[in-house]
Amino acid sequence: MNPATPRRRRLLSVIFSALLIAGLPACQKTSGPQLPAGPYSVAEVFDGDSFNLKAKDGSTVRVRIAGIDAPEKTQPYSNKAKESLTELLLSGPIGLQPVKVDAYDRWVANVSMGDRDLGLIQIQRGYAWYFVRYKKDISEAQQQRYAEAERSARDARLGLWAGIDASARNPALMPEPPWKFRERTRKEK
Repeated sequence: MNPATPRRRRLLSVIFSALLIAGLPACQKTSGPQLPAGPYSVAEVFDGDSFNLKAKDGSTVRVRIAGIDAPEKTQPYSNKAKESLTELLLSGPIGLQPVKVDAYDRWVANVSMGDRDLGLIQIQRGYAWYFVRYKKDISEAQQQRYAEAERSARDARLGLWAGIDASARNPALMPEPPWKFRERTRKEK
């Protein structure tokens, strides 16, 4: 055995350890984007599930409500859904519990006014669907509340569910979920 080999191993071990320690901060996961601090004011409401807020520092915060999908601008009831959300957003201080940032650079968030869940209220009023595809963005308790709220709104014929009886005679009147509408209109282009 070569006597220099253990010494070389120790030296290489020390050098490797030093490099590893020095490189750790660069390898550590950086925190993602930070939600600007509130209080927030309403800047613009786009539809029944997305809007812009102005943060305390003046920056714009783009938001999409987690767990719901409201009619697109050219769908029936889109204006009513937008009016409903606008009324809710203007009714008090807005709370945001961010979930993630989506592909459109919007904060997907649980939105509240005190203990009032705005996503749930939109569904209860019949102005949004429970967006099952993104159920992981909300808690299991919310998933249950959202599913039950959609069933109740549908049974009571609230909001976009108002014409459901007529859709038996004319299927074109059946409310079309926004995700299906977006898929259909993409194919038509």
